[in-house]
Amino acid sequence: MKKSIYIILAFVLILGITIEVTRSQFILQVSRNTSGGSGASVNEPKQNAISQEELSQFPRERFLILHNPQDESSNEITKNFEQVLHYMKKEYDLADVKQFSQPDPAYMTIIVTIEDLGLIGNLDGMMQYAHNGGSIFFARTPGFNDSLYQIYRKLGINAMNSPIETKGIRMTSNLLIQGEDAKIGEELVSNFSIPVELNKQSKVHAVAANSVPLLWESEYGQGKFMVYNGSNLQTVWNRGLIAGAISVMNADFMYPIFNMKIMYIDDFPAPFRQGNDPNIDREYNKDIPAFYRDIWWPDMIKLAADYELTYTGAIIHNYNNRVISPFADEEGTDTNNLITYGRDLLKLGGELGIHGYNHQALTTDQEISDLYQYMAWPDEHSMSESLTSLDESIKKVFPSYAIRVYVPPSNVLGAEGREALKRSFPGIKAIASLYGESDDIQEYIQEFSVAEDGIVEMPRITFGYGHTDLSHWYMTNAITSIGVFSHFIHPDDILDKDRGHDKTWPELLEDFQVMLQDVYQQYPWLRSLTASEGGTSLESYVETDVYVKRTDNKITGYMNNFSKDMYYILRTNKKMTDLKNCTVEKIDKGVYLVQATGAKFEIGLEE
Repeated sequence: MKKSIYIILAFVLILGITIEVTRSQFILQVSRNTSGGSGASVNEPKQNAISQEELSQFPRERFLILHNPQDESSNEITKNFEQVLHYMKKEYDLADVKQFSQPDPAYMTIIVTIEDLGLIGNLDGMMQYAHNGGSIFFARTPGFNDSLYQIYRKLGINAMNSPIETKGIRMTSNLLIQGEDAKIGEELVSNFSIPVELNKQSKVHAVAANSVPLLWESEYGQGKFMVYNGSNLQTVWNRGLIAGAISVMNADFMYPIFNMKIMYIDDFPAPFRQGNDPNIDREYNKDIPAFYRDIWWPDMIKLAADYELTYTGAIIHNYNNRVISPFADEEGTDTNNLITYGRDLLKLGGELGIHGYNHQALTTDQEISDLYQYMAWPDEHSMSESLTSLDESIKKVFPSYAIRVYVPPSNVLGAEGREALKRSFPGIKAIASLYGESDDIQEYIQEFSVAEDGIVEMPRITFGYGHTDLSHWYMTNAITSIGVFSHFIHPDDILDKDRGHDKTWPELLEDFQVMLQDVYQQYPWLRSLTASEGGTSLESYVETDVYVKRTDNKITGYMNNFSKDMYYILRTNKKMTDLKNCTVEKIDKGVYLVQATGAKFEIGLEE
């Protein structure tokens, strides 16, 4: 009996020591990420599938964008199309409508960004180009004038009335991948549209709330027209409509995507607010730190397991307002949070990034800082000192861990701040702010790219725990155009009535689960990555040159500067036959994900 008791006591003692060691900094000392890194893949040997001599004879996929430089709306729409084609790695030319004469039949598609079609000197030539097999995308509601009356029947229109304002957008096809139910409410978007009655041969892809067709395609001779009966294709949030429309206009169309799913948690790990919150108190009878420890974080861990999420945390050392040294004051910090939650993040396969020494945006502009009730930094040196202090604090806990990702507080970052960041964290490889555009002109807006200083621009696209029609629209457009789901949340969204929509945590959790489940079920092919892993993939994507050759029974892809797998979206109504150096997965009706594993790959097709 005594022997059994001793054995049990010894077991408990060993278990207790093991737990303490696991919690201790000993385990954290060996946490490292130095073997991988954001730039790892770009150092792999490059492969070239086609020589420069062969390229000179290669049939290119070329587009023409017809615009009016004196028309601001035309210029904005043109820039958006340029960016979509840039991501697609397709060649394009710009032509001033006033200097345009005859369409070159070598163009795969002509994109018209002007309103008044009377500015096109040779409208008959454009119609003949389409009739002979070309495709034309009217990217804006055509002017209601004689020029439109000359061609409206060719565009699939039987009858039309004077333009009106239309509200909302509702998809009626899978032009957006897995987005046939995507919509934006009447209160969120409006268009300038022509009420039309279309012929039975036209295929409608989107309508307004009052059922006025907004986007449709119509065959003409051997070619095709696509008409956007709206006025907002200049926005980044509609790039999926552009990519989808271009894809369905051209048979067996394929374009590269990034293929990544990234989840950021801003202000985490960080000191949690002390005290109590009425909603949390009522729901759980816990103070705020205990709620995060016992409820919120276990729920987040379960979500990661259920929906294949890989978290990138953004560390905050302190919430003080100090912008002048010294930055060694430990009051208001919480090393235990960094140890506990940082360790858990890494055990989940996640990543530790930084948000800042404190939550003061890295800018010296006081006017900008005032907008966020921040303190402006006096100079770059002070910013650098604070970041160095942050680095020292992290290294005390994770001495072997390399920080590679920076998330700007409130998505604000000045030029001096960027330089201070590079000085204090020379290993930084990615900055994650906001995608494309914002109502706040002070925010740091990015496109997915590699900047001149070598830092990867990795913008976030959606945010918050709520799942709304608008966030679904943004998400679906981004996945269709570039194959990216990039989302961020804050732990303290729960404590903010506006960001938390005055909901309890169970209510927010339920909303969040609906969003994550939609992504997981509709886009299971998206790769769950940390931000720096995404940066590695993006660098490889940017460096790879892509050329596509199509025949009736085969698609051949050629890649130069190829070092790692590339992913493509393929739209086709044909069946797949022989595959070489690639795999193909059906992801929607007539839509496939292609994973290319060699510099030259082939996809056989048959009717």
